[in-house]
Amino acid sequence: MRLNLTGLTAYVDQEKMALIRKSILGGKTVDIINVQPEIKNAAAINIIGSTLTAQAGACGFNAQGSTALTQRNIVVDDIKVNESICLNDLEAYYTSKSMKPGSYNEQIPFEGLFAEEKSAEIQKLIEDLVWKGDKATGVGNLLLSDGFIKLLATGTVGVTKVAITTANAIAQIDAVIAATPTDIIDADNLVLFLGYDTYRTAATALRNSNLFHYTGAEENFEMVWPGTNVKLVATRGLNGSGNMYLSTADNFYMGTDLLSDSEDFSIWYSKDNDEVRFSAKWKQGVQVAFPSLVVAYK
Repeated sequence: MRLNLTGLTAYVDQEKMALIRKSILGGKTVDIINVQPEIKNAAAINIIGSTLTAQAGACGFNAQGSTALTQRNIVVDDIKVNESICLNDLEAYYTSKSMKPGSYNEQIPFEGLFAEEKSAEIQKLIEDLVWKGDKATGVGNLLLSDGFIKLLATGTVGVTKVAITTANAIAQIDAVIAATPTDIIDADNLVLFLGYDTYRTAATALRNSNLFHYTGAEENFEMVWPGTNVKLVATRGLNGSGNMYLSTADNFYMGTDLLSDSEDFSIWYSKDNDEVRFSAKWKQGVQVAFPSLVVAYK
């Protein structure tokens, strides 16, 4: 007589499998551009510009030329994330093995991984909002703040966008770089922001052109475009858009309240609600000092 096990569900040992946090492309733009802290609502970028009129040397004083003081405002938006977890819900699953004995659990058994996951997701959201945010037409989280794509819809040096392929990537990037305004053409911090997808296509095009030493990921998906002073920087915020933006790094601004706001959050047990709660709050907004010094491939 054999053992009949048809009434049982096959056992899967989940306890030995660690939670695997999703691999998320972290925000890079904020590390490169200007960050303006301590903004509660709005702040001005103070700009000075001159029209210089030189004259032949002679006695006397003849005032000519002018100096203009102008401003462009950074408006920040309040953003928050709130989440709650009922610990009782975890008792029916493998997570119960990591919970303390008794019915008064007050801590998530995987709190460390939970915190890392939330931190990574917040950085992902910040990067997406920096570029794709649109309070008028955005979808989901992208409604929370305006980004550079919306901000630079007009007023830039425009280069008409086409679908980037390995056959045309080099020519298209060359065209963007060729459109660099002469006032910044010799700047030592020229940067071309593009999506990871566009970057990889461009890197493949370089390799196919027998430039084997350009691997496409020299420094975390950043490289100086051959024969130029322009650094290509891949950002997840432009993934899927096909857009590219070139200017000096210090022409781009992000405003926030405190520099640590986006890195800090709270996890606590609420006795009143008998649940663990998560809260994160920060402010963000973007601006460009001189849109006319931006080449937009859009």
